[in-house]
Amino acid sequence: MSSHTRNSPTQTTVDGGQANLETALRIATVIVEANQRLFKLQSEAANAAFAENSKHLMSSLSTKDSGALLGEWARLYEANTRRVLDVTRSCFEIMPQTQAEIANLIGGPFASANKETQQYIDQFTKAISDRRDAAAASVKHREHRQPRAT
Repeated sequence: MSSHTRNSPTQTTVDGGQANLETALRIATVIVEANQRLFKLQSEAANAAFAENSKHLMSSLSTKDSGALLGEWARLYEANTRRVLDVTRSCFEIMPQTQAEIANLIGGPFASANKETQQYIDQFTKAISDRRDAAAASVKHREHRQPRAT
C-alpha cells in the first residue's frame, strides 16, 4: 500500500471553494476601503464647505455695501465650484484605482474586459476634468466681466 495519497475530487472542490472565498473576501475588503476613502473625502469636503460658507455668511451679515456683497458672493461661488469639481475629480480617481485592484484579484478571464472598462473610466475622468477646467474658466471669465464696486 502506498503512502502517497492523491487529492480526491471533494478535496479539490473544497480547496477551490476556499480560494474563491478568500478572493471574495479580498474583493469585499477593497470595496470597503474604497467606500471609506470616498466617505472621508466627501465628509471633509462638506465640513470645509460648511465652515467656509458659515464664515462668509457671518461676514456678509455685517456688510452694508451691496456691491462688495455681490463681489464676495461671486468669489465664494467660484471657490465652491472649484471645491465641488476637485472632490468630483478625486472621487473619479478612486474608482479606477479600486477597479484595478479588483481586476488584479480576479485576473485572467476578465483581463480584456477590465482593460476596456479602464479605458472608458479614463476617458470619463478626462471628460470630467476637461469640463471642470471649462467651468472654472467660465466662472473666472464672468468674474472679470463684472464691474467691481469701489
